[in-house]
Amino acid sequence: MGTFKSDPLSTTYDDAVYALGTQYSQTAEQVDSYGSGVNTAVTLTAAQKLMLSGHRTWVFVEAAAAIAAGSLCKRNADTTPFKAAEDAASETLVRDLVGVADHAIASGKYGWIICKGACVIEAEAGVAAGEFLASDGDNVAGEVDTFAGTSAADTQKIVGTALETESSSATFGAGYVIARIDIPS
Repeated sequence: MGTFKSDPLSTTYDDAVYALGTQYSQTAEQVDSYGSGVNTAVTLTAAQKLMLSGHRTWVFVEAAAAIAAGSLCKRNADTTPFKAAEDAASETLVRDLVGVADHAIASGKYGWIICKGACVIEAEAGVAAGEFLASDGDNVAGEVDTFAGTSAADTQKIVGTALETESSSATFGAGYVIARIDIPS
């Protein structure tokens, strides 16, 4: 943490200009003015800004394959923990995840993804505000769905909590929700 950074968090790079796994803390004031890269044309209301507010932590990764904006990302392998790809499994353990891409990152390129805080994430139809979320990439790579597991082992699969209900009238449209995530990296 504490990495000096002057370019936008949406910047992608041809080279690893930061060490893979470097974290960057974005203050609540910076988040308020940033919004989300999932759809930069969306004008946020005060209530929507409140949902996306608060501190965010980002981690610097290399894309093992193309990553779409809003995608939940997993570690490519234990030996390359910050080489990320869209999660294509269901109920992946959080320790195997890296974060959520706020903007697209092309294959072989480098960029920042959110590992903690509010973000916009791809979501299965039917996700409701207040529900726990887990990976659901076996349906659509990078997507999350409602998770109702209650065992101690199940808690290791919870990515975060939906802050709004997925619908065509959701802030960023059908297929996305604003969520608060916490993925250790």
